[in-house]
Amino acid sequence: MRAILFLFFLIPFLPFTASSQKYGTAAGIRFGEKQFGISLRQQIIKQTTAELMVEFGADEVQATLLPKYHINIIGKGLNLYLGVGAHVGNLKDFGMTYGVDMMAGLELKLPAIPITISADFKPAYHFQHEDWFALPGAFSIHYVISKDTREKRKKVRAKKKRRKERRKLREERREKRQEWFDKTLNQKEDNK
Repeated sequence: MRAILFLFFLIPFLPFTASSQKYGTAAGIRFGEKQFGISLRQQIIKQTTAELMVEFGADEVQATLLPKYHINIIGKGLNLYLGVGAHVGNLKDFGMTYGVDMMAGLELKLPAIPITISADFKPAYHFQHEDWFALPGAFSIHYVISKDTREKRKKVRAKKKRRKERRKLREERREKRQEWFDKTLNQKEDNK
């Protein structure tokens, strides 16, 4: 917990750059002091992801959906993220619960391997729950399933451009062959 607090106090002293996170889809595990769970993150637009978390505690199950905005601190590898969302769940001996969540955290994309590590705080206000407010901290480890969608779009555009250039070259060769053939026929006819 002290490490998370230290990282948050360090943020104002780090240089910020505008970019997006370095993946498109990631799935992993999330664990905190009183809960553990699974998580799926998907980039929806530049610098914005949506995260679906299903967390299990000693006496409750909770599903949370959080859109998050990423702010790059150092390159595309280290991000600060902020988000607001909602949760629904089931509390043992109490029944269904629901509420709103906020999230602030740091995420590190490890270089050369498809893994991200993050630490965050997720304050939650419960509309129907034994405890009306919670401030859990958690760590997450995610495996990157797909790379940055922007990179994919660039590759697709480059591939289409190469196809178009090859098509144009083939057409030019056909025209040159046709010109050569017509020229050769004309010469033979002139020689007769």
